[in-house]
Amino acid sequence: MLADNLSAFLTHPVTATVLLMVGIIGIALELLFFSSGLLALAGVAGFALYFLGYYLAGFAGFGDLAVFGLGIVLLVLELFVPSFGILSVLGAICLFGGVLMASSDPAEAAVMLGIALLAAIIVILFAIRTFKHRGVWNRFILREQLTTDKGFTSNPDRSHLLRLTGRSITPLRPAGTALIQGERVDVVTNGNFIAGDKEIIVVEVEGARVVVRETDETNLGGMLNDD
Repeated sequence: MLADNLSAFLTHPVTATVLLMVGIIGIALELLFFSSGLLALAGVAGFALYFLGYYLAGFAGFGDLAVFGLGIVLLVLELFVPSFGILSVLGAICLFGGVLMASSDPAEAAVMLGIALLAAIIVILFAIRTFKHRGVWNRFILREQLTTDKGFTSNPDRSHLLRLTGRSITPLRPAGTALIQGERVDVVTNGNFIAGDKEIIVVEVEGARVVVRETDETNLGGMLNDD
C-alpha cells in the first residue's frame, strides 16, 4: 500500500516534472561550477526518485537505468576528453532516452521533459550570469592582461640601439650576431654581406628587427647625417 502511494505520488505529472527539473539543473550546474558534489547529489537524487516511482509502478527496469547512467558518464567525459560536443550530444540523448523509456507513457514523459528542460535552461542561464566568475570556462581563459605597464612585451624593445655602433661577431649573410654596447644582438643587413669582426652601425629598428650596415672611421659621420 505504501509503495503504491509513493509510486502514485512520484509518477504524478507535476511531481515527475519537478524531479526532472531538479535532476537537470543539479547535474548541469555541477558540471559548470564544480560545487564539491552538492549540486550533483541533488541532481542524482531528483532523477533517482523519478526512476524509483516508475520502478515501483512496474515500468522502469535495469536497461532504462543503464541507458540513463551511460548518458551521465558521457556528459562527465566531455569535461576531460575534447570531442567538439559529440560526447555531450550522445550523453544528452542517452539521458533523455532513459527518462522516456522508464515512463509508462513516453509521449507524456516527453512533455514533462520538455517543460523541465525549458525551466532548467532559464535557471542555468540565470546562474551563469550571476556566478560567471566561478564557471568552469574560467579555467581555460587567461584572465591576466599582458600589458606593457605590467612588464609584459610581445617583443624586446630595441629602439635604444638606433644609430649605435658595434662589431659583427659572426658573418652577416645577411643575418647574424653583433656586439653593440656590450650586448649580443641578432641583426640583419639590407642584403649586403658583412664579414665577422667588422664595425657596423644600426640604421633601422622595427620591433625586434635590427638592421645594420658596415661602417668605418671615415664614413661614420656621413652615414649618421644621411639617416
